[in-house]
Amino acid sequence: MNYSNKKNIVLFSGSNKPPFFNDLKEKLINLANHINIDKYNIWYGGGESGIMEIIPKQFSNNGGNVYAVDAKQFVDKYGIPSFIKKTIVKDTFEERQLQLINKSDIVICLPGGVGTLSELFDILVNNDVNDKNIPIIIYNYNHFYNDIINFIYKNIDTGLVRKKLLKNFIVFKDINKIINYLNHV
Repeated sequence: MNYSNKKNIVLFSGSNKPPFFNDLKEKLINLANHINIDKYNIWYGGGESGIMEIIPKQFSNNGGNVYAVDAKQFVDKYGIPSFIKKTIVKDTFEERQLQLINKSDIVICLPGGVGTLSELFDILVNNDVNDKNIPIIIYNYNHFYNDIINFIYKNIDTGLVRKKLLKNFIVFKDINKIINYLNHV
């Protein structure tokens, strides 16, 4: 469900600032500067801290539309960032996650903590079990997602994970390849 005729990119990422934050921030600003504001909207979980704010804030500064789905517990505690065009507030974190998945035409997973991993697995399950067809771009910055990627491939080989999961599972180590992908879908 788009708010316009643009595709919705949903971002999953962490709210912390890990030791590699400054290097990652530079790369994510570059990505945000190359996402076509006439082709895409950005949706994310609504925070204004750590990794999760970088792309939405820069995309908004570039004139792009940024939307959020946030949980009431976070809005009550932190408020709503001013650069967001519209925020949908859900009662629970689980409702927030489901709404973000429902908004997505493309998902980009950036480094993050257990919440980000939960989001990644939610979209994987929806692609697998609910036959969604949502491209999942994994930004494997500094091999952040290697263990999860290996887990998926290993368990495809064992038969525990269906191979169809790979249809929309796209891994990039280079931010420029993500930019190129987004320019051609």
